[in-house]
Amino acid sequence: MMNKGNKMILGYIAGGLLVVGLMPSIIYLLTWLMDKFFRLELFHNLVVQEIVIVLLLIVGIIFGIWSLVAQNAIGEGGPLEIGNIEISPKTEHLVVTGPYKYTRNPMLFGTFLMYLAFAFFINSATSLILVCAIIIFMLTVVVKMEEKRLLKDFGNQYEEYRKKVSKFIPWFQREKDIKMI
Repeated sequence: MMNKGNKMILGYIAGGLLVVGLMPSIIYLLTWLMDKFFRLELFHNLVVQEIVIVLLLIVGIIFGIWSLVAQNAIGEGGPLEIGNIEISPKTEHLVVTGPYKYTRNPMLFGTFLMYLAFAFFINSATSLILVCAIIIFMLTVVVKMEEKRLLKDFGNQYEEYRKKVSKFIPWFQREKDIKMI
């Protein structure tokens, strides 16, 4: 049986390979195949393109690493579960500080920004559409499964947190929390 530390390392390796290796490769391959028929560039100014890419990467990497550190240090667990198979130990404590104070899914938000930067690097509308499709899938399917587990594991504590913090985009107040002036 694998100890918690080894399981955590395995989870980070598996997650890293999926997020940084497999998904960008799929985005690139599908973009290359589809752009043979029709290609629409997103940027015509290289300087603007590079500035946007760098900014997106910086914020995306910050959110990604910050959320992993918070989840490991405060939650005492990791993020990765695939098909109900626990790859890394599940978080033992609900994390509501750090990046989780701004969004319930800071890892996904960071990943989205990094994939967006990749789409802008490829400079193809096809890659942008693929990135948006991946994120929509993650938000509608994967996050829904995660929220069921979090409700089961943390109950009312998670429900109260969910009412207050944006699901995806940081700093956007929940509709229920916006006060009429």
